[in-house]
Amino acid sequence: MARWMDLRHTYNLKGKLLFSCIGVVCIALGTTVCRVGNVGVDPFTAMNLGVSARIGMDFGTYQLIVNFVILVFVFFLDKHLIGLGTIINMVGVGYLIQFFTWAFDLLPLPRDLVFAAVTLVVGTLLFTLGVSLYLKTRMGVAPIDAIAPVIVARTRFSYTPVRMAQDILVTVVAVLAGGPIGVFT
Repeated sequence: MARWMDLRHTYNLKGKLLFSCIGVVCIALGTTVCRVGNVGVDPFTAMNLGVSARIGMDFGTYQLIVNFVILVFVFFLDKHLIGLGTIINMVGVGYLIQFFTWAFDLLPLPRDLVFAAVTLVVGTLLFTLGVSLYLKTRMGVAPIDAIAPVIVARTRFSYTPVRMAQDILVTVVAVLAGGPIGVFT
C-alpha cells in the first residue's frame, strides 16, 4: 500500500475488496473445518475461542473486541499496516467462524480418524487459500499480524523470532484458556 488508506489511487479497488472478502470467508471456513474435525485452529483463534468460552461471551464479539484493541495500538504505532482488508478481516473472521460452526453442528458428521485427517487437509487448504487471496490484495494485514512488524520496526530483532515468540505466547494463553489446540495449530 503506497499511502495509508489512499483509496483514490488503489488500482482495481472493487476487485481487491472482492478478493479480500473471499479470502476472509475461506480463512473462516478453513478454520471452522479444522475446528469441527478437532485438529486445532490457528493460535490467535484458539486463544480467543478459549477465553470467550471461559468468560461466557459470544466468540465473534470477543474476537472483534480483541482485534479492535490491537488495531488501536497498531494505528498509533504504524497505521500503514492497516487498510480496508484489515477491517474486513477484523470484523468478518470471528463472526464467520461462529456462523460456520453453527452450520456444521446441524450436520451429522463422523468423528473418527479418517474424518479428522480429511478435515485437516481440507481445512488447511481452505485456510491457506484464504490467506493468500487476502494478502495478495495488499489491503492491510489482520490486527494480530501487525504486531510482529511493529515490534521489528522498533527493535533490533528480526521478524522470524518475534513472530515465533508472538505465536508461542498466544498458544500458551490458548492452552491455559482451554482453546482448541491440535495438529493444525
